Amino acid sequence: MSAVEISNIRKSYGGVVALSDINISIPSGSFFTLLGPSGCGKTTLLRTIAGFHQQDNGSITVATQRIENIPAHKRDVGMVFQDYAVFPHISVSENIAFGLKQRKVPKNEIEKRVSAVLDMVQLKPYAARMPHELSGGQQQRVGLARALVINPKVLLMDEPLSNLDAKLRVDLRRELRGIQQSMNITTIYVTHDQEEALAMSDYVCVMYGGVIQQAAAPWEVYYSPANRFVASFVGANNFMKVVLTGEQASISATKVTLPQAAKNGSREGIVAAIRPERILVNPADDKSDTISLPVKIRQVSFTGREMAVAATLSSGEEIEAITQPTPDIIRLRPNDDAIFSFATQEVQLFEDGATGARLS
Repeated sequence: MSAVEISNIRKSYGGVVALSDINISIPSGSFFTLLGPSGCGKTTLLRTIAGFHQQDNGSITVATQRIENIPAHKRDVGMVFQDYAVFPHISVSENIAFGLKQRKVPKNEIEKRVSAVLDMVQLKPYAARMPHELSGGQQQRVGLARALVINPKVLLMDEPLSNLDAKLRVDLRRELRGIQQSMNITTIYVTHDQEEALAMSDYVCVMYGGVIQQAAAPWEVYYSPANRFVASFVGANNFMKVVLTGEQASISATKVTLPQAAKNGSREGIVAAIRPERILVNPADDKSDTISLPVKIRQVSFTGREMAVAATLSSGEEIEAITQPTPDIIRLRPNDDAIFSFATQEVQLFEDGATGARLS
């Protein structure tokens, strides 16, 4: 049984459609991430589930109970905000206890539950401190603790890590995921950070223009994107024009043929995509099932564990490879000639039109 069912949700502001016929089934205990660029509708959907926005039509069910007409404070959901939203005039423990007091929970029960959640978020030594005495990461833990202490059926999180520095963000996302798994609480999480979504989630729901583009496991979204938008937004990708000549298909007006493209003809044209990490730079051997493209090096960047090698095809299109920092790669300079090689089966094909639907 699904913990959350969202059916035919539609929301508009004047003539602007923010959410268009949203249908989602979220399994109990899962970490479900809404991912997309600014303005795609992900926060609007989250706030509609929370009860802060009222949808135009459609239904929201949590643990078999329809909640779309229930006021926000009675929906039994916990919300963690981007800007921490802690009360500055009361202590950490009082912040966490606030929701329990509003629900008129007995005092001894409040103390027990606040103590337990302080342990969970590693804030027990800071219980008596005021919010201004805490770091950003600690304040966000207070927000999380306040949402968890009421034992919600669903935890909603609206870009809770976006105000933190990069290192702290990585550390805290591990903690959030660990807490979510230990509590087995159904969580709906909003972010525009693809790496964060892939690292934390059981399911990733990619949105654009108020429409769900794809909702699946992280590896399926990454390796089998439903359309060109998903392929371009989730992780880096190289897109190259496919030229169809009779029954032959070639990449970027080169003599390199692409057999699968010839079988997937499209009136709107075809675009081939290859992930940068799937490209070999100046490979030692040329296998029969690989595509090798002559390129001119544009820039080589050292990023720590990897080298980013940007180059240009003879057609003028740009292409980038991500590879290990070997001495041969480090020695590459702008305008050097090189060969980029990748397996034929790694190439994905998309329509070069409005929908960008996947063909292969």
